[in-house]
Amino acid sequence: MEIDKIKNINELLKHALTLRGKTLSEITNTIKKSDDVSRVVTKGDVGYVLEQGFFGIEKNSYAKPDIETLDVEIKTFPIKYNKSRTKFSVKEALSLNIINYEKEYKNKSLKESSLFEKSKKILFFVYLHDKNKDRSEYIIKFVFLWTMDSNVLNELEPDYQLILNKIKEGKAHEIHQTDHKFLTLCPKHSGKFIDPECKKSKRIQPFSKILAEIRAFRLKTKYLSLMLDRQYGESWKTPNQTYLV
Repeated sequence: MEIDKIKNINELLKHALTLRGKTLSEITNTIKKSDDVSRVVTKGDVGYVLEQGFFGIEKNSYAKPDIETLDVEIKTFPIKYNKSRTKFSVKEALSLNIINYEKEYKNKSLKESSLFEKSKKILFFVYLHDKNKDRSEYIIKFVFLWTMDSNVLNELEPDYQLILNKIKEGKAHEIHQTDHKFLTLCPKHSGKFIDPECKKSKRIQPFSKILAEIRAFRLKTKYLSLMLDRQYGESWKTPNQTYLV
């Protein structure tokens, strides 16, 4: 798909919805190359399949949304079966952009944040993580557009303020995911933070000489589940349902 030819959100959604019900291998055969690799870390691979294989977007770390002309970020997250395979639930939380402690604390609200700048609109592709299948055969179950409207901002603002307050207190290194309801921070590095010699896992914070862990904003599983509830009702949790939107 040629992104630069997409003129508006409705046109983007029309194209995106064609992927619903398709396996990853039907989108691009490159995903099959990773079937024999670890099945633990899959979200990055799935996201790249969609961004590069369908939208033609190469890997990047831009502060702007993936589709900048429409202010739309592209994200994926998995759902899973329960043990009896009679219900779906959200499998894991969603990591977003990395926080810069030295810049973020200057904001007064979430609407001024790097998170809002990057992810004010997210086109979500929700896939079914099935341990009985190769990842190339994972199916795209849901496709929908999520917007950080005033209601969403009000829901996430308390957690954002808790994060800001910790930074202003010089305690960015003490931020814990258990402190927050919907929006939190999660480790985002390949190092080992508890190792005092590991530089890959740390960055400076503005009000303390103690280095803080490199973290990204994260939407918790309960919030992702709430998103799906609002979009499809409770029925999304039941396999074999048919969804028109």
